[in-house]
Amino acid sequence: MIHQHAQDDLVILAALARYSHDFRSAEPGNAQRAWWMAQKIADQHGLDPSEAVLQLESR
Repeated sequence: MIHQHAQDDLVILAALARYSHDFRSAEPGNAQRAWWMAQKIADQHGLDPSEAVLQLESR
C-alpha cells in the first residue's frame, strides 16, 4: 500500500466531492459512490467531506 500525506487525502477527497456534485444527474451511481468514498476518507481524518474541502481551500 502507498503511504500518502494527509494533504494528499484532502486533494483526493475534494476531487471525489466535486465529481459527486458535478455528475449526480449524469452518472448517479458513480456520483453516489464518489461521495461514499469521500466520506470514508474524511472519517479517517475526523472530518466530514465539507469540512475537509474547506480545510484544503484555506491552505
